Amino acid sequence: MAAATSPRFEGGQWVISRYADACAVLSDDRFAVPEAPPGGTGIETGIETGMGWLRGAVSRFANGRRHAEGRRAAVAALAPLDPVRLREAARRRAGTALRDGVPFDAVARRIPVAVLADVLCGDSGSDPDEVADLVGVIADAYFPGTGPDAPADAALDRLLCLIALAPLARLGAPSVDVFPRRSESLVPRSPLAPRSRHRRAPRGVARSSVQTPPRPSRVSGWRWLAPGRPEAGTLATTVMLLVQACDSTAGLIRNAARHLTGRPDPATIDELLEETLRLDPPLKVLRRVTTERVTLGDVVVEAGTAVVIDVPAAGRDAAVPSTRPPGAAHLTFGHGLRPCPGDRLALSLAAGVLEAVADSRHTAGTPGARAFALFREMHHGPAPLVLPNAWDYASAAALARAGFTAVGTTSLGVAAVAGKPDGEGATRDETVALARRLARLPCLVSVDIEGGFGGTPGQVADLAAELAAFGVVGVNLEDGRPGGRLAPLAAVQEAVAAIKERVPGMFVNARTDTFWLATTLTGDEAGTAEDRLRPGERTAGEESRLRPEDRVAGKEPSGAEMLDEALRRCRAYAEAGADGVFVPGVAEAEHIRALAGGTGVPLNVLFLPAGPTVAGLAELGVRRISCGSLLYRAALGAAVTTALAVAEGGPVATGLPGYAEVQALLKG
Repeated sequence: MAAATSPRFEGGQWVISRYADACAVLSDDRFAVPEAPPGGTGIETGIETGMGWLRGAVSRFANGRRHAEGRRAAVAALAPLDPVRLREAARRRAGTALRDGVPFDAVARRIPVAVLADVLCGDSGSDPDEVADLVGVIADAYFPGTGPDAPADAALDRLLCLIALAPLARLGAPSVDVFPRRSESLVPRSPLAPRSRHRRAPRGVARSSVQTPPRPSRVSGWRWLAPGRPEAGTLATTVMLLVQACDSTAGLIRNAARHLTGRPDPATIDELLEETLRLDPPLKVLRRVTTERVTLGDVVVEAGTAVVIDVPAAGRDAAVPSTRPPGAAHLTFGHGLRPCPGDRLALSLAAGVLEAVADSRHTAGTPGARAFALFREMHHGPAPLVLPNAWDYASAAALARAGFTAVGTTSLGVAAVAGKPDGEGATRDETVALARRLARLPCLVSVDIEGGFGGTPGQVADLAAELAAFGVVGVNLEDGRPGGRLAPLAAVQEAVAAIKERVPGMFVNARTDTFWLATTLTGDEAGTAEDRLRPGERTAGEESRLRPEDRVAGKEPSGAEMLDEALRRCRAYAEAGADGVFVPGVAEAEHIRALAGGTGVPLNVLFLPAGPTVAGLAELGVRRISCGSLLYRAALGAAVTTALAVAEGGPVATGLPGYAEVQALLKG
């Protein structure tokens, strides 16, 4: 459509293709949204039910006061959500689905819904993947006339039963059979949906106690959703937000993915999405109806006339410098009177999925087996592998530029940069984000994942697979836990084995903190639920193992006792599949020699400035020497020393990298 002909009368409606005219229509309340026709009513209640109830309750098909109230509800529901966390969650969930072979179209349509459902409906105990399945069916008939209502009605009944279970129970509604159920065969199973009939239990409730709701009683839950009841608006808003996250966001992802090349950084993906919204938006038209006679430009639009905005044409018009108004924005997320309250969240969800798509395409063409093998060979060469540890992209890039062919990360440095404590499982997101950035460096990368960030063995394996998708070739997994204890040996073995099963080529460097924490205290060797505690949580049993009297002088284990425990643990980790063992804090030559010859796998130790040299450690049998947090602490010390020298007029160190040199590092 040519912008010069806008507006024009065609097929009984006015067509708008000029950006300025489109903005004028969207900012004028005399151009109303076509309201949805009424639906059927329930026999028992006389209240509108199914898709008719949904369309009548949401702000999408409302005008005036009803629209304003609905929009306020949507803004309130979305306000607590963090776009950064949604983006990361979408990237993780989409990455896992793509690695599992889920088709791209299914990922694009259901991952944003599942992620949003997890945060909007988490308290109900509903399974996000099941919610995504149901929302997909509802979305097919959301706009009147786009699909049959019967399957969508069944899906809506089931969805409301899932997400309303806890809220309505608190209001006195039936606790399980809230809504009459229709045939579940009308709701097809997604490739992402779990096969278990058990729904995910609410927090603090045993999974086995939450079953798929039984056949309904004769009591209908629709009476709890009568017009005017606050819970009706809340549930309708939640469903609307999930539906909007389905096809619209999926269309944006599909359109942007067609132009996705290489492995762009997050900023480039953001730019790609903005350009896609302007020139190839998922929503092609916006419809309005005039409530009275209106003059638009040079034409008069009579009352009751349909007006259609050609969104792509208006976007192309706004892209032309000579016609672009100041601050012109794309129209996909509305404009003027009806801006979308979730535009930033939708963009974050789409960006996360696109990042996963880019990662999967990149990984599919990389020689992963060769990189894994090369890193393993570095532990069996004529000299030990000296592994410097970076804390951000610039430090890793500088080390790679200096000639180091492999670089690790330091958990202390990563945590300190984020302003968080080390060793408490609080930096999973920061660790993954750094690993993703380091993947483009011309060196092999090994990542410190602390104790697995509080995850189960399966979750730790998922994390390793996620890192491998970026190109990471190794991980450090430690048995030290907050409070100065060691994790149960069997639990660490399970995590090591899970990683090797999921990512066989990954070099697992199993670390024992017997010398680092100067302890042999451990948990239940059976690996009970106590070991699954999140960082910071404690039990009475753990408190008894950490009695103050156990830490007084004379009660610490001897060097021989720590050596025996370290050997026991290293051998067990090697039996579970660990490719190497890491014993930080060990300093005595006899202990190092015993560890190097007593485990059957390469020994990694921490370089100690007051300890043996690299050559001395090599003579003792060490195969890998890590710098740990030494480089980060040295950088902190140098920064403070330089600042004091400037303030006090002292000499400033020479030979520092220049501004242009650092810029060159960042540009790769």
